[in-house]
Amino acid sequence: MKNVLIVDDETTFQLTLCDGLKAYDKDFRVLTTENGKKAKEALDTLPVDLVVTDLKMAEMDGLELLAYMRKNNPYIPVIVMTAFGNPEMERWLRSLGIFAYLEKPFEFLDLKNMIFCGLALKDKTFNHRNLQC
Repeated sequence: MKNVLIVDDETTFQLTLCDGLKAYDKDFRVLTTENGKKAKEALDTLPVDLVVTDLKMAEMDGLELLAYMRKNNPYIPVIVMTAFGNPEMERWLRSLGIFAYLEKPFEFLDLKNMIFCGLALKDKTFNHRNLQC
């Protein structure tokens, strides 16, 4: 069973995503944490196949989490979601090797498709620098 880790400090938003993704529980399991510090702990103890993270969070934000993952988990695809994005930030995040970028609010179908695409590509020798999905 694949594990998708959702990292977001907004509990209501987390619950909404989990509720929407229940329809795919035969394909993957959803794990959640409320900040990058707890996500780091999850990455160190659980098999995680894909991470969906917000950028702005207390304690350890998404940028710190990305830096940690780049060093320790470079082959796990990451989908970044943020309400504070812009094209320059998206380019910069992609240069860090993220798999996909979503600006909040986004269409749930887009997230679902990106999750499935990221999981499928991870099954192959995942090289996030030259992905097209």
